Amino acid sequence: MKLVVTGGGTGGHVFPALEVARLGRDEGWDVTYLGSLRGQEASACDKARIPFQGFPSAPLHSLRSLRGWKSLSQLLRASRLATAKLKSLAPDAIFSTGGYASAPVVHAAGRLRIPYILHEQNSIPGRTNLMLARRAEGVATVFESTRASFPQNVVRRTGMPIRRELRDSEQGRFGIVSTFTASDPIVLVMGGSQGAAALNDVALATALRMVRHPVQWLHLTGVSHYESTMKSLRSMGIASKYEMRSYLEADEMASAYFGCKLAVCRSGAGTIAELAAFRRPSILVPFPHSFGQHQTANAREIADLGGALVVDQENLDPGTLESRILLWVNDPDQYASAQDALAKWDRPQAGADLVDWLTEVR
Repeated sequence: MKLVVTGGGTGGHVFPALEVARLGRDEGWDVTYLGSLRGQEASACDKARIPFQGFPSAPLHSLRSLRGWKSLSQLLRASRLATAKLKSLAPDAIFSTGGYASAPVVHAAGRLRIPYILHEQNSIPGRTNLMLARRAEGVATVFESTRASFPQNVVRRTGMPIRRELRDSEQGRFGIVSTFTASDPIVLVMGGSQGAAALNDVALATALRMVRHPVQWLHLTGVSHYESTMKSLRSMGIASKYEMRSYLEADEMASAYFGCKLAVCRSGAGTIAELAAFRRPSILVPFPHSFGQHQTANAREIADLGGALVVDQENLDPGTLESRILLWVNDPDQYASAQDALAKWDRPQAGADLVDWLTEVR
């Protein structure tokens, strides 16, 4: 079977697409990744040894600006190039995780009558998937509530294809910080691949407020925020209970998920899916400017199941965060119930189910 995968711009689109590509390759399929030259796809495919072809696509901005017309010109050119590439590859099916990088490829697939499946990660669908769903063979979702946005499509809640370095990791060791006390709970703070200044600031202030509690902190700041946040940490005198990193590689991330008691983080689909895979409750702080407020909708679904507590960014302060942390730490029954809810919501076979579905539609 010949498979084309597409989707990109950000890691939230790239890594699920790449995992399906890897699973297809494991089945002996001829797999090619088509994406954008400006996203993360090229480097990710290079590491995974998946053939990659990039096009000069970019997010489509308002046509009232010169920038918007330039991005439209790039998308049209990318669509022509994608059409030519698909004719050359003659794939049996296409798997798309959305994002601006996927639009030229899936649009071309529709014209060429190549069957495709869309994967929508968020509760509130992105513009690209909404636009391209009309000709799709089906839409795979991570959140149950997404189903209502695609009333004309075959919809299956497959879950998120999580990187195998996380899903298949040795979930039983924590060796990132040798100075941490094994018996004291670890709070994992992370703002996504780009970091989140609002989370960085409040985490430090909360740690200082909770210095007398037996709580330890592992804080992933994001590369661009690391130096400024580290400078603040050095001035506080709490470094013995506080480890700060800019980011972690996949094997280290698996160790961090395993070792932490809970997480304080944004509510992107990938983060939530990974927390569910490791059965880690969380305090979710949705990014307030996400498209369609999808991070808020993501967080609410998990909170309604009992797997997370939600704090809107406008209400985020050290006192509020401390109280939420202590709820998870001091109530073992609620904590165990949250783990059960996350286990039921998790879909460990997401990637395999998507590969099976692609086999059906070819």
